[in-house]
Amino acid sequence: MKGKSLKWLRTLHIISASIWLGATVCIGMLTVICFFSLSEAKFLTIAPFIPELYRATVLPIAIFTILQGIIYGCFTKWGFFKYRWVLMKWILVLLLIPCIGLGAIGHLFSVIDKVSTAGFAGGWADGGMVLLFIALQVVIMLIMVGISVFKPALKRA
Repeated sequence: MKGKSLKWLRTLHIISASIWLGATVCIGMLTVICFFSLSEAKFLTIAPFIPELYRATVLPIAIFTILQGIIYGCFTKWGFFKYRWVLMKWILVLLLIPCIGLGAIGHLFSVIDKVSTAGFAGGWADGGMVLLFIALQVVIMLIMVGISVFKPALKRA
């Protein structure tokens, strides 16, 4: 893949990665609002929408972005293992998966169940783990952006 098609792929990849990162940051802010500013009743009304937002926004754009990465790996000079920085991005993608599913979404369902039965403490007591996993997602994605821009250690792996 060369020329205009590569430029279109690169543009699409930048846009989709930006949407993925932006959606995750927005979900993180909504989560902060849920745990630090809402009453128990409002929390139980709004918090279930957070996993739905992941499903409706993050999941499709993440899959789309990862598919673009696979296209990059198969049809461009970058490959999957040719450069260390590309390999590092794939490792980071694999770290994102548990942060989203088991981490943020899984913990949030546990917190919603706990709040339904035992009450709402709010703040870090209820939301600490959820916010930790969302923060990890954002940090990992920012590292991936930095790797993409600076392409450290361009030597072959």
